[in-house]
Amino acid sequence: MGEHKYTGPIAGIFQKIADKMGKDVYYVNFLILMFFTLFEVAAVFFSKVPGTDIEITRGAVWAVLIVVGIIKGYGIAAFFMHLKGDPFIYTRTALFPVLFVVLMLWGIGLSNPDGIDNLPAWCTPNWDYSYVTE
Repeated sequence: MGEHKYTGPIAGIFQKIADKMGKDVYYVNFLILMFFTLFEVAAVFFSKVPGTDIEITRGAVWAVLIVVGIIKGYGIAAFFMHLKGDPFIYTRTALFPVLFVVLMLWGIGLSNPDGIDNLPAWCTPNWDYSYVTE
């Protein structure tokens, strides 16, 4: 799996790190994806921590999740889907479904600001935080 040598501004950084570690670029990409996954989980966890004054605004959590999602999407598409270095038509074909995700985000979330807060009871989990010990 390590037979590919990636070049370019971002891919070159991944390749340099992989060469220094003596691993392939997929291993480095995996580590970076895990780091950003922990970053996402921390952002959501710290949005409301019961029993403390720690709180991150909803807009900040959304910003973190969107930016980290774009970074992780690039890592998955470029290296695991092997789109880095392929003809651009492959990248356009792979990104076409993103149009539908954006339309759903606009149609469900942004066109109705109360759409997330006022969900029906049958699809709202019970956020009682009974698993948290103080």
